[in-house]
Amino acid sequence: MIETIKKIGVVKMDIKNTVKSSIKNLDKYPKWLVSKYKSFVREKAIERVKKELKLRQKDMSDFTDDEMESLLAEEEKEVEKKYKFNSLYAMLAILGINVF
Repeated sequence: MIETIKKIGVVKMDIKNTVKSSIKNLDKYPKWLVSKYKSFVREKAIERVKKELKLRQKDMSDFTDDEMESLLAEEEKEVEKKYKFNSLYAMLAILGINVF
């Protein structure tokens, strides 16, 4: 029983590492696909930053270009993480592996 649990844990870690490495290794995909992915992530990050600024009752003009770029970079990382783990959960669900 313990061996089975260990094997399942190894499989989860292998899948997680595979997803992480595939996100980092976008060079092997066509350039049009990579640029489409990056623009999608950028648009989602801009939407999230605008929403956050609206909640805080701030305007984009209150920040310098460097500060806005920093906010967008942080949100891009969050968007990538969100979609990366959602795709991981979908893949695990298809394989019949329960994560929760």
